[in-house]
Amino acid sequence: MIISITGKPCSGKGATSELFCSKYGFEYISTSKKFRETAIKLKIPISDFSEDERIKKVDKVVDEHIIKIGKKRLNDNLLLDSRLAWHFIPASFKVFLDVSWKEAGKRLVSADRADEQADNEKEAIAMLKKRWNAENKRYKVLYGIDNLEKSNYNLVIKTDNMPVEDVVEKIYKAYTKFMQKKA
Repeated sequence: MIISITGKPCSGKGATSELFCSKYGFEYISTSKKFRETAIKLKIPISDFSEDERIKKVDKVVDEHIIKIGKKRLNDNLLLDSRLAWHFIPASFKVFLDVSWKEAGKRLVSADRADEQADNEKEAIAMLKKRWNAENKRYKVLYGIDNLEKSNYNLVIKTDNMPVEDVVEKIYKAYTKFMQKKA
């Protein structure tokens, strides 16, 4: 069964996904990595990427890839770290990782991201909010969806003061209950 993880920038999606997959034997697929690689190839700063017209081509390729995965591999143990897998694979177990902007800003300042850097927390927060708002605006226009609507998800976790190990355990427990109900 596919688990789709989305959430705010710097909420811990990547670290959570990697640890979950390592611990529970799921295959990890990250569309975020594909977006970042594409941004670097196109020489678009990640902070501008979601507002650039070229993103629509990337969206289409990534979205079609997710849809294909959902059709062919729904019963495989996959975890998709993706902004929109919850939408394109409605039968997946859908997780949203939430984080305050203050904590997200702290995380970005201390992160070692070549494609997304900020000198201070205030700058980081502004950059992250700009990207998040631009992405959500694009998703509303393209698909008529709202990433912020928590009822889209089976599980919402606030990650501000939670170690990644605890986030992984919460997901696993909720996923296990979800699968028992489906059986």
